[in-house]
Amino acid sequence: MTSQFMLVEIISEMKDPNELPKAYTYMSGPFQLIAFLFAGLGGYFFVGDKVSGMLIDSLPFGPALQVVACCLVVHMLISYLIKGVVFCRYFQTKIDGEYADPRDRRCRSWLSWNAFVALALFGAYVLANVVPFFAEAVDLLGASFTPLSCWMIPIVLFVRWYVDTPAEAKPRVSKMEWVVITAEFVLASVLLVLGTASSVQKIAADWDTFGLPFACHCEDIWATCACSATHVGMEEVCNVTVGV
Repeated sequence: MTSQFMLVEIISEMKDPNELPKAYTYMSGPFQLIAFLFAGLGGYFFVGDKVSGMLIDSLPFGPALQVVACCLVVHMLISYLIKGVVFCRYFQTKIDGEYADPRDRRCRSWLSWNAFVALALFGAYVLANVVPFFAEAVDLLGASFTPLSCWMIPIVLFVRWYVDTPAEAKPRVSKMEWVVITAEFVLASVLLVLGTASSVQKIAADWDTFGLPFACHCEDIWATCACSATHVGMEEVCNVTVGV
């Protein structure tokens, strides 16, 4: 529900940018809301406040976990393909702008694009492995940057634009809309502070368990007692094995 940092790029690719309100507000937004509510409320219904980390971690090893993992992989591939194209295109435009046109069929343009994609892929691989607490790092980045980039900065930019715009050209913004905007900004500020603090505390508490950069981690990945003894559904099996 925080796609504001991508909407500008999506609008620029649309044949008719005026269709965005219909496509996003009436189709994409409600679908995302229903999907996230279904997952969140469903997880809370079955697990309650014992949920820790991602909901997928609360599933025991088996077909259900495999199906959910496949769905998650597809989701990540689609969403990060879109983000990756924007990310690589930005650097290609800045560094090798003469060959950055996607309609350019010259060999140099093709090589330039693939070079930036390869560098981004290599950078992502190094970052994912050099940080031994990658999942916690993702939580920290999400808590510290998402409220800022997706809620607070857009609001500040709109307010600045609204103040600088002549009265005859200003759009009509009702008092209720200003109340909602203010409430959203306050909520984002609270999430920024509390979310960041919570992520930092979790990293500090688990610091001794993370291991070294590029270390092999099999926790909650393989259905063995050596790797996943505390995973949901494994406690009884591993206790029996240890007892024998």
